[in-house]
Amino acid sequence: MPEQISLRFDREPNYARKDFVLGSCNAMAADWIDRWPDWPGRIKGLVIHGLPDSGKSHLGAIWAEISGASMATRLNDQTLQTLADNPHILLDHPASGDDWPEEIFFHLLNRLIELDGTVLILSRQPVSAQSWGLADLSSRLAGLMSAEIGVPDDTVLMAVMQKIADDLGLALSPEILSYTIARMERSFTAARQTVEMIDSIALARKKKASLAMVREIMDSMEPRLL
Repeated sequence: MPEQISLRFDREPNYARKDFVLGSCNAMAADWIDRWPDWPGRIKGLVIHGLPDSGKSHLGAIWAEISGASMATRLNDQTLQTLADNPHILLDHPASGDDWPEEIFFHLLNRLIELDGTVLILSRQPVSAQSWGLADLSSRLAGLMSAEIGVPDDTVLMAVMQKIADDLGLALSPEILSYTIARMERSFTAARQTVEMIDSIALARKKKASLAMVREIMDSMEPRLL
């Protein structure tokens, strides 16, 4: 498609609780978020894991709102100090390496026990399955509850695509959504990429999205996205 692609830069995702798309693929994760602070275990923690674009960040934002938790994308001594003021923390995709020193990670989990705090960990895979060198840390992580966000069904995909379109200010009819879902990969990432492509073409042409436009777009998209 020769036209220049246009992109929106002025809209942020809507992470309100009422706008979270609930289905069988994510019901367990959402249920544990709603149960907070009544989480079991010596360390009151939850690991939500799943593929990109599956809604982990949305659930994390919901939990941060209700718990008042701080968020960390890496760990250092300062992170431990902040727990004294706020014993609830969201850890965004921790992984073995310099950004997540294992001794500090281990001490953070122990500190949460002392403070009766809670931790939510977002990860692509079960965090306990990663290659941690510190056995005590692996043991602590293995003891946390874990909820996977699985593969979405068509009903969830349609609702997710509608939400993404709404966040972008893009009008997509049920007919357009049904057409695209029947011709795309069943994944959250494909849903996001498809809606963003429709939006960018509609912006470039300065036209509303139509079924004819979407047919053309779907025919032109690379097979790996479909």
